[in-house]
Amino acid sequence: MEHTLLLYRSRNLGDIMQSLALSRLLPPCKGIFRHRLQTLAPGQSLIVNGMFDKDRPPAFGAHCLFAGVSGPHFRQSFYLRWMAQSPFPIGARDPATADAANAVGLTASLIGCATLTLPPYHGPRKGIYSVDTIGPGVALSQTITRRWTVEEQWTGAITALDKFRTAEAVYTSRLHVALPCLAFGTPVWIANPAVHAWHPSRFGLLEAMGVPWETLTTADVSPWARRYTQFLETHLQTPIVPGTPKLPATNYRPSSWIPEWWRW
Repeated sequence: MEHTLLLYRSRNLGDIMQSLALSRLLPPCKGIFRHRLQTLAPGQSLIVNGMFDKDRPPAFGAHCLFAGVSGPHFRQSFYLRWMAQSPFPIGARDPATADAANAVGLTASLIGCATLTLPPYHGPRKGIYSVDTIGPGVALSQTITRRWTVEEQWTGAITALDKFRTAEAVYTSRLHVALPCLAFGTPVWIANPAVHAWHPSRFGLLEAMGVPWETLTTADVSPWARRYTQFLETHLQTPIVPGTPKLPATNYRPSSWIPEWWRW
């Protein structure tokens, strides 16, 4: 069965990084924008990852596997009803999500994020970056414009990940800078989410991993990478062989006209 992955019209480059990391674990997939799930064909296999935010379930009950999801942070009962329709257990990205699903009788476990399956790097390191936080080195940001095409988002994500992969150190307030850095073996300093983050519970995975706040650190994330890939193997019933990122195919291209409210 051909699988479908989520794509984004987002201001956060970390969103597409999750789809990019997941694409390494699967054969070539179709792509669908989160705001167009109603157009998904009946019976299509949809692998849902990332944070729930303004999503609407597919109109005809697609075959959904929730693999590394975070939430519900909004409209809790709405999203829990969607998850309840899945024939699979829920793979949660953070403890709060697993707890919310289990509390209403769903079967959920903490599996982490696809970005933890990115390959470790063992070569020379160069460069220090501060990403959306005050710190040393070169200042970078994960904030992008929603006017970027999927191809531009994809290229931007790969460019950013290339920097993080070989950096001497990265300072950040962003979850999807921290997680890739840990996967790469890059020393990373993470701002305390209790002070800086919107919905600090999204960072609960880092607490479960024992990663300290505001200290340059590395960690062996291979057990979490195995946990995520084994979840996919079990429920997709196919061996997972990580490869290179594969841009999902989509026939949808956004109009050149974008409403002003979409650009904030």
